[in-house]
Amino acid sequence: MALVVASGLSAAIWALSIPITGKSEPWDAESPYYFVALAVAGVVSGAVVPKPLWAHYLGAVLGQAAYELAFLKLGPLFVVGLVFLAAYSLIFLAAAAIVASLRKDPPSEATAV
Repeated sequence: MALVVASGLSAAIWALSIPITGKSEPWDAESPYYFVALAVAGVVSGAVVPKPLWAHYLGAVLGQAAYELAFLKLGPLFVVGLVFLAAYSLIFLAAAAIVASLRKDPPSEATAV
């Protein structure tokens, strides 16, 4: 489930880039939109489905890459862009990890007395 949530949220970052920044690629914006959006999406993803963390990272990468493949014109720097995308997705992962570590789940029936 974390993979699905993270993928959807990270694809939404790219889908909202044009209306919010005027740029089809969020990292081209002159504002901190991309970094803030990755952090906010990571917080939401980590709060909704705290684990597994690897699925949050993979979902963040796959969601953004899938959006690019589906909706953007690919150029010769696409592979280089994937490397940057993977690095920037660490922001998403860090935010998800922080929120997941702070989340207090109710005790299960096995541990509740």
